[in-house]
Amino acid sequence: MSATFSSPHDVPHVPAEQEVRYWMRTPAVTINLAAPLSEALAFMREHDVRRLPVVIDTGELRGMITQGDIRGADIMRVAGFDPLDIAQALRHVKVYEVMTNDPMAITPETGLREAAMLMIENKFGGLPVVDDQNRVIGIITESDLFETLVLQLDKAQDNMP
Repeated sequence: MSATFSSPHDVPHVPAEQEVRYWMRTPAVTINLAAPLSEALAFMREHDVRRLPVVIDTGELRGMITQGDIRGADIMRVAGFDPLDIAQALRHVKVYEVMTNDPMAITPETGLREAAMLMIENKFGGLPVVDDQNRVIGIITESDLFETLVLQLDKAQDNMP
C-alpha cells in the first residue's frame, strides 16, 4: 500500500531541525580554480558526481563547474575532432575559464525547504555548503533532497492505518 497525497500540504512536515547539515555530502569533492578541465572531468567520473565546487588553495569557494559547463567547452567534438585531440585540448583549458563565478551557496543551518526552493527557482542541481569563511564543507544535491522526500513518504506510509 502506498501513501497518496492530494496536495503538497498533505505531505508530512520535515521538522525544522532538518537542516542541510544533516543531509549534505561531506567532505565535498572540490576542484582547484587553476586545474585543467580534464582533471575536473576525471574527478567527476571518479566520484560519480555531476558538479564540483571550485576553490582556491584555502578551500574558499570561487565558482561551480558542472558536466554541462564542460560539455559546452567540448565544441571540438561536435566539429569532428579526434577524441585524443579533444583530451589534449582540455588539458590546456583551466576550470576558471568555464566555471560559474560567484555561485550561490548555503550554510549548514539552511533549512531543507529553503535549499530546495533555491534549487528550484534557480534551476540548480546542487548547492555548495560553506562555513562562515566561505570554505566549502559539503554539498547538497537534488538527489539528497529526493532522499529526504522518500524517507518522509515512507514514514507517512508506516503511520497509515
